[in-house]
Amino acid sequence: MILRKRLILSGMILMILVSGSRFNDMPRIFLIGDSTVADKPIVDNPECGWGQMFPMLLDRTVEIHNHARNGRSTKSFLSEGLWQSVLDSIRPGDYVFIQFGHNDQKREDSTRFADARTTYRENLIRYVRDARGAGAFPVLLTPVNRRSFDSGGRFKDKHGEYPAVVRAIAEEEQVPLIDLHERSRVLFERLGPEQTTDLFLRVPPGVYGRVPEGKEDNTHFSKGGALMIAREVAAGVRDLGLPLASHLIPCSPDSLPGLGLVVGLDRYFNNEWKDGPDGRKRSFHYTWDDTANSGYSILGTIVYDLGYTITTCLSAPTPDLLRHVSLYLIVDPDTPAESENPATMNAAFADIIEHWVRQGGVLVLLANDSGNCELDRFNILSDRFGIHFNQDSHHRVRGVDYAAGANDNLPDHPLFTGVGRTFTKEVSSLSLSPPAKPLLSEGELVLMASAQIGNGLVFAVGDPWLYNEYIDNRRLPQGFNNAVAARNLFRWLATVVPDRESVQGRFFPTEDH
Repeated sequence: MILRKRLILSGMILMILVSGSRFNDMPRIFLIGDSTVADKPIVDNPECGWGQMFPMLLDRTVEIHNHARNGRSTKSFLSEGLWQSVLDSIRPGDYVFIQFGHNDQKREDSTRFADARTTYRENLIRYVRDARGAGAFPVLLTPVNRRSFDSGGRFKDKHGEYPAVVRAIAEEEQVPLIDLHERSRVLFERLGPEQTTDLFLRVPPGVYGRVPEGKEDNTHFSKGGALMIAREVAAGVRDLGLPLASHLIPCSPDSLPGLGLVVGLDRYFNNEWKDGPDGRKRSFHYTWDDTANSGYSILGTIVYDLGYTITTCLSAPTPDLLRHVSLYLIVDPDTPAESENPATMNAAFADIIEHWVRQGGVLVLLANDSGNCELDRFNILSDRFGIHFNQDSHHRVRGVDYAAGANDNLPDHPLFTGVGRTFTKEVSSLSLSPPAKPLLSEGELVLMASAQIGNGLVFAVGDPWLYNEYIDNRRLPQGFNNAVAARNLFRWLATVVPDRESVQGRFFPTEDH
């Protein structure tokens, strides 16, 4: 009780100090810690640190600088110069959130091990005092728990003395404390052994390029798990009465409609390579990590920020692969001019994909005009759904005559909410038969369509459409809203996934709805 009163007083003092800071209107938070906090690559990677999801709980005036790194302890974060880089960046009025402990325990590694009562304690005190010396406001966090239960389903603590040391330093140094160890214990005990598996990595083999063999992990978080831990951090900010609490915002399924869902981008039918600067071949053209005009890196960020996990499907479609994705994107199948011995659609692949759609899969077909896309065999698949890509090309744009690619007469559909004008270039038109329905037409010309097939949905447009060159205004004049349309598209597609509510119910408690 004494500690709690002191921390509340400390929070009040902090509030007064920060309120007078010239940086208060635009708060900046620096996060330091280990892999449970750190940002992770967003492509082909199901792992996520809570610091990566924390921005979802704060308004846009807050800047978050996540300096946490995988595998770091209080000791290695100092010895590698990572702390100095933070000190060089912080300004008076900034917050510094400090969470270590997982790697400090590793006695077998002399570069990281820090004894709880000596080195770990000394290092944490140094972080606190250095931050204060720079005019910043430190906030200590006890280490978040690992998932560990005994045979009787009782939770088992794995952090020994380390959380107690953090609590003692918070009291001695009068530092606000978010007891994430205690908060996560309560959360894990409430969920129990079975439900907590959703919070941690349970990765099947052959789905994610960064973990091709699959992985079961009771330390590192899934995206939904990272959000739940970030929520506990936000609750700690609120309970302490920090000024930062005024910047907290609610997070609901509407904020992250894709949470718990996986978007798989095909690289089997579209598999182009070119020489990189180092002379090595590299994959490009409509890939998540291609940042050039030809890539989908901007779209990938938009999709990721909607809550989805994004991956690349390198192999042919199989029932096992598709079982692990909610949305499957096939873009611009290769012609022989683009790829040596390109893989093409056939009836067997179409059978597998059609069955998956009927069971509730969402299929996105983004083709191209007849000169730049293999359409004959691609139609083996699309014809199953009443959608046929025609061997033609419309919206041919000459030079900077972008108006020639404009779609102005947009229908009343969730895809076009808040969109004044979209852009498609050299697009093949669509011929439709039931159950397909047009979504965007110009007179008799159908440019976009969808089809409800069993429990699933197919969306089609004869253009790669949302690649970097034309998703934002790097080339397109102001007034074209492809980026808004992209966000709308994946918001809408999330709502048609049949089991979305049950999937998201694991990460959004009833009181958050």
